[in-house]
This record gives sequence, C-alpha cells and structure tokens, in this order.
Amino acid sequence: MNPDALISIVVPFFNERENVALVGMELKQVLEANLTSTEVILIDDGSDDGTAQALDQLASDWPQCQVHHFRQNRGQSAALLYGFSKTTGSIIVTMDGDGQNDPHDIPKLLDRLSEADMVVGTRLGRQDSWARRTISGVANLVRAQVLGDGMSDAGCALKVFRREVTSAFIPLQTLYSFMPALAVAAGFRVTEEPVQHRPRRYETSKYSVRSFLIYPIIDLIGLRWFRARRCRNQPSQQERWVAPHLLGVDLYGRSVRRGKRRFVLVATLAVVAGVVVFARGCAASPQISFGAARQIALRRFPQAILTGEELRIANGETTWIIDLRPQGSRDLYELGIAGKDSRVIAERPESGRSLGKSHATFHPAHDEPAALAA
Repeated sequence: MNPDALISIVVPFFNERENVALVGMELKQVLEANLTSTEVILIDDGSDDGTAQALDQLASDWPQCQVHHFRQNRGQSAALLYGFSKTTGSIIVTMDGDGQNDPHDIPKLLDRLSEADMVVGTRLGRQDSWARRTISGVANLVRAQVLGDGMSDAGCALKVFRREVTSAFIPLQTLYSFMPALAVAAGFRVTEEPVQHRPRRYETSKYSVRSFLIYPIIDLIGLRWFRARRCRNQPSQQERWVAPHLLGVDLYGRSVRRGKRRFVLVATLAVVAGVVVFARGCAASPQISFGAARQIALRRFPQAILTGEELRIANGETTWIIDLRPQGSRDLYELGIAGKDSRVIAERPESGRSLGKSHATFHPAHDEPAALAA
C-alpha cells in the first residue's frame, strides 16, 4: 500500500448519541498516530436522539472530518453507499458507530491490503447475545455455501478495500453482509484478518428481525438468482447496472405497512424453506468451495482476470465453471472444475462463441491435485 495514499473512513450512525464521543476519540487517536493522509465521513442515518448534534460537535474541531445527515432513517446500506459517494481516497475503511469495532485494528487490515483488494475483519470472541451469534453463524454458513465467497464473518463492519471495489456493489438492503461476495464475483481478491470485538458500552442494538433475518434471506436468494441469470463473458463490475429490483423486499414492506400478518408469515416461511432446500441441493454431493476453485484456476493461469463463475449441478455431480482472461491475452477461457475432487475436467477458449460459432469443443485437461478441496 502506498503510504501517502489518501484513506477514507466511512462510519454510519443511527441513534448512537452516547457512543459518538467514544468512537470519535478512539478513531482520531488511531489515525493521528498511524496514518498521515485521511478523511473521515460520518453519516447520521436519520437519528432522533441527539446523535446529529453530537456528530456536528465532534467534527467542529476535526478538520479531516465531515458529517452528512439523512432526514429519515434509510438503513445502514444506504448510509454506506452515500458515504462511498462522498469519499475521495483511493482506499476506503468501514466500521460501525456502536463502539464494538476497535479502530486500533485498522492499521493491520491496511497492511494486508498489499496482498488483496479487500480485507474483511473476522470478529474474535464476539460480544453479542447467544441468539444473535447463532443466527449469524448459520447465515454465514449458508451464504458461503450458496455464493462461495469463502468468508467466515462477512457481516463484520470493519472492512478495508480499494476504491475500485465499490464498482462491484449494488444497492441491496443488506449490502454490508454481501460486500465480500460481490467483490469475489467481480474478480477482486478478498481475504480475512482477525479483529477484536467489544461489548456495547451504551445504547442497544438497532437491528430488527426484519433487518437481521428477513432482508438477508431475500437478498441472498436474489443474488444467487441473478448470478445464474447474468450475461456471460461480460465484466462482472457491470452487473450493477442491470441488477434486478428485489420484488420480495417491496412486497414484504407493503404487507407490513398494510398489516397483512398472515401474508408476511407465509412469505417468510416460504423464503426460509427455499433457502434450506437450495442449500441442501448444493450440499447434496461433496464439493470444493468457490475460493478453492478460484485458486486452481489462478494456479493454471497465474495473474489472470476472473470474469465470471457458475456452479452447475447435474446427475448429483457439481462442477465449477470459471471464466477468465489470461494475463496479456484478449481471449477468454472457461475451466470446468469437478466439485467432488477438484480435478480440472475441461478447458476451452471462449472466442469461438464470440465469433458466432454455435459450438466449441472441450479439450480434456490434466487432473489437478485435490489438495485444495474444502
């Protein structure tokens, strides 16, 4: 990482009046002691408890800090996306405004950025309730299985990434949990780093059942559907321009406002059942993760650019299809990697289809060792 690069820190707040001074003081101390060029973007997500005034007071004697206010609560993802649009740095850091993330972990995440495009914090000794830890653990397992992002704690708010990674983000209700998956799908290098997690000192969690359980399930299904339906051989970063509106979110919101509780219950159960059935289908036979398949592809084509991936299931067998462009080449290649034992079972150039040919012949490739099997 360039030591002179401008680093932008984006922190959303919603009704965290008591935590503003603590978070601000710690963050300011860490930045002044470790980093020379920074800007801090604080987002007030429609707070009504005095958080807005506390943020303005914090920024009044901090030249590198700017505060933006929403008139009404729009959600953490909306706050983050708006914050990203206000940054000017080449590197972006995100963290929560509740005081549970430790700003002292930021320098070590930045150090890891020399080998990746995004570094995601993995919370050690998580200081949350048993119920929340359990739900989060199950959600991480399902998400990793369905989307293949290889992350063990994608919901950790403490993340560091290069500015260009934001091109992979789309406006999901639960974007904060799917940033790594979107980055991986776009071909960026994503890794993890253990970080501290602290109990809340003030206030209580603002996550509801809807934001912590329902929306993530709907977004997960929408992302998996979209990945299966997207145009092939197009840069993954362009997916954000054609991302479909998640109708389920809109229907759920309308049903809640209109008081149709039975509909909400049936829709929720159907969504949960769909995720369970899909996850079972993916796990029907042993398979390597997308992360392992990606490593195999990059080992065969070092420094290649990954342009797409797909998980195919046929006759009880799973196969990862990895699309890539070798370094220095304009041609696209497609690798077929067996999910059961990580063998490269097919390799072909994709230029045939782009030239209008109806078929392209697969060329069997040499077997890859199964050392990377999950």
